[in-house]
Amino acid sequence: MRSGRLAWPRQLVAVVLTLGPLALAAAQTPAVAVAPVELSPADAALVAQLSLPPVPPTRAVIAALPQVQAARAGVALAQARGQRLQAGPYEWNLKLGAQQRRETGGPQYSEGEFALERSIRWGNKAQTDRDLGDAGVAAGQSGYADAWHEAVRSLLQAWYDWQRGRSAARVQTQQAALAQEQLDVAMRRVRAGDSPRMDQLMAQAELDRAVAQQQQASGREQVLLQELKKLFPGLVTEGAAAADEAGPEAVGLPGDPQDWVRRIVEDNHEVELVEAEVRMARLHSRRAELDTRPDPLLGVRAAHERGGQENILGVYVTIPLTGAYRDAEQRATLALLDAAEQRLILTRQRVEAGAQRVVLQAGHYAAVAQRLVAVRQSMDDVARLSIKAYGLGEVTLTEALQARRAALEAALAADAARWDALQAVSRVLVDAHRLWAAEEHGH
Repeated sequence: MRSGRLAWPRQLVAVVLTLGPLALAAAQTPAVAVAPVELSPADAALVAQLSLPPVPPTRAVIAALPQVQAARAGVALAQARGQRLQAGPYEWNLKLGAQQRRETGGPQYSEGEFALERSIRWGNKAQTDRDLGDAGVAAGQSGYADAWHEAVRSLLQAWYDWQRGRSAARVQTQQAALAQEQLDVAMRRVRAGDSPRMDQLMAQAELDRAVAQQQQASGREQVLLQELKKLFPGLVTEGAAAADEAGPEAVGLPGDPQDWVRRIVEDNHEVELVEAEVRMARLHSRRAELDTRPDPLLGVRAAHERGGQENILGVYVTIPLTGAYRDAEQRATLALLDAAEQRLILTRQRVEAGAQRVVLQAGHYAAVAQRLVAVRQSMDDVARLSIKAYGLGEVTLTEALQARRAALEAALAADAARWDALQAVSRVLVDAHRLWAAEEHGH
């Protein structure tokens, strides 16, 4: 009885050494990096009037937000998927086999078989997969920039909510001081016998109400400040708290409003994201069409039989037969492409309408704020004159109190309108990527 040794044929070893390295994955692509964007002198001068937190340090606050970090991870995911698509779905398969051949009444042989095989993408499938990977990375970067943009919008809203609360608390403090002044006048008139004691009681009640409103406004300001610090850790607020007590004046949007609308629409991450999704859907549809022609499997095979007396080296091809599954998959991708195209139309309409709205609001709020500031000044003068007039006995306390309440309402309305105008201008700058803009990798 004879037995043969199992030995790798040299031809098969050469194939393994040549083709094996092709299965290695590509190196990772660097993740998205956010770099500071310098403001032009005109933009910097405008931003300085908006009572915003310091621009450079705030970039670091935005970059550290969880939603922004999650979007950054989405870019890394898209890059990994792009590398996977570039490498392809197929891997090398190694087949090993061993058997014993025994002839009746004869010798026994050891036999072995080896095979190395892999499916290959053909018909432009590899290039389509690479295009899909690039489109996915572009979508990830647009998604990151859009998440950054939404984070800045949220920051603006929380910041100006706090500014409104701070301003309202300041107004209520001023009104409490005026109520104290009015009470002092009423007490002097009561002591002099010029007014009934009821005036002192009414003035005291008015002071108590003003103090209660001041405490309520201060409490709301503290709540808004704590929410701001909690949502945006590390945000600089000390400089804003020490700002001019009169508050910033309302600022109008410079330039042609339609130019701002065009800037917002032409450079919009939300539209870019949906455009990338449409491109991916189109490539998926193309890939599904290519998949109706299945990929062949190529293999090389080596074997020795009868203890090495017979050595075999050959190649083989396996071709799958298509069925209804691939056709249905292609129809599904076409439906997804149609839905993506419709989303793009809707997104463009929404972005254009939103751009028109924020630009028009910026101009409208500035005009309203200027008018209400004038009203506030007039009502402040009326309130102060009414206190003097009451001290001289020219008006009743009720009339003086009504004038002071009207002045309070005018002051609160003017401050709210001023902050609305500042927020509207800031929103236009953010949407036009002139303030805290995200800088994507590769742009």
